[in-house]
Amino acid sequence: MRAGAGFAHGYFTLALLTLALAAGAAGAQESSAVGCGRQAAQFAGGGNFSLWVTRRGVLTRDNPLRPLSPEVLEVLQVVIRGKAATAYGPDPDNLRRGPAPASLESQSGGAPIRWGETADGLPATLRIRADDSTAVLAELRFRACGDAPKVAEPKRPAAKTAGTEGEPGAEKPAKPRPQAKPQGKPQPKPEPTHTPGGFVLPQGAIP
Repeated sequence: MRAGAGFAHGYFTLALLTLALAAGAAGAQESSAVGCGRQAAQFAGGGNFSLWVTRRGVLTRDNPLRPLSPEVLEVLQVVIRGKAATAYGPDPDNLRRGPAPASLESQSGGAPIRWGETADGLPATLRIRADDSTAVLAELRFRACGDAPKVAEPKRPAAKTAGTEGEPGAEKPAKPRPQAKPQGKPQPKPEPTHTPGGFVLPQGAIP
């Protein structure tokens, strides 16, 4: 009995040690910092959704509810489907979706974002939450370092030249208006002089 109990105790201890080592390895992997240097960091989640983190900075803005305690937010500049956007929040585990960096600064009363030289130090997992910070909208895990896709620039309308034919909006030259004929009494036409044979003589032929 004692031998069996000792064996069972040893097996139970070994199982606990195995679970602890596995949990420790998972925790170390979860808390390991991402370092890509000058390159961007790609994070991906379910549904083939992914983004590239290109810059990491800090935004300090005033909080109307706490005037003496400004709000300090971490800001990530990201590229999603060829468009520039941001993810911001108190920490990488509580991020919210945001507009382009310039729009985020404008929405924050003109407070500038202080960008770091790189985006190093990010955790292996980013969590994007709803605006009320309750539900997790996306859980993105680090995939690789690389070059982020180029951001598509909005197309600018072509400049129109006034007076050019064939282009929409071009002004066409005005047609000259016909001059009005002077009004007056109509002059009677001279009646032709007929000969008995019906020939028409030119005017002045007969004195």
